[in-house]
Amino acid sequence: PTYEDNLEELKNERDQLYGFTDTEVASWSNPSATATKDSKSFRKALEEARREKDEQQVFNAPTSPIDPRTTSNDTEPESGGTFTHLSPGGDAAKMVDVGSKTITRRRAVARSSVVFPPEVMEALQKHPTGSSSTEITGPKGPIFATARLAGIMGAKRTSDLIPLCHPLPLDTVNVTIQLRGNVAVIECECAVTHRTGVEMEALTGASVAALTIYDMVKAISHNVRIEGTVLVAKEGGKRTVGEKEILAD
Repeated sequence: PTYEDNLEELKNERDQLYGFTDTEVASWSNPSATATKDSKSFRKALEEARREKDEQQVFNAPTSPIDPRTTSNDTEPESGGTFTHLSPGGDAAKMVDVGSKTITRRRAVARSSVVFPPEVMEALQKHPTGSSSTEITGPKGPIFATARLAGIMGAKRTSDLIPLCHPLPLDTVNVTIQLRGNVAVIECECAVTHRTGVEMEALTGASVAALTIYDMVKAISHNVRIEGTVLVAKEGGKRTVGEKEILAD
């Protein structure tokens, strides 16, 4: 047998083995005849598959709760609605330039509370000097007096502790502490004549005073709680917070 005969015999064996149809065999023999038709069919099937995928993604997309602020008729932005210490892209911190602001008298009051457990109250009552609403004494000495000094020092060092706070020449810092039941209530008032407010100084002063009280009684119990640190009032800047009588001279 010739080469052509052998080739034809191999083709027949292949067709019998795999069961190819005459149409499939014809397409292999003359691919250009079906290329255009198959190409159009493939593109059409691909477009339909893409369209179904897009529709499925829309159907399965999670729905977000409606924020009433976005549907309000009030289009004016809320006061203080931007993070002034962040870059426009939100990826870097910056110190606010206050050079163009007006110099005004600015004041702020912050409050923090230290809650004593029963064992601390009992120990304070047993101490030789006892306790009163304005002072309690422990093994380390007068607790409230020490905490008041610590609060003043903390307020003065705020810019060293809070990275983006401006160093301010404080006009005054006043820390008061009262014992109400088993709670020491601390108030720190700060004032400055400057271009930026003193709320961070007031908050720092109240917080440092509270931490000092904790330090002076922790030998008796670690169940002491510091809670409710909050800005009570501020005035003299763009916004006023709290009630004016709190800031009255």
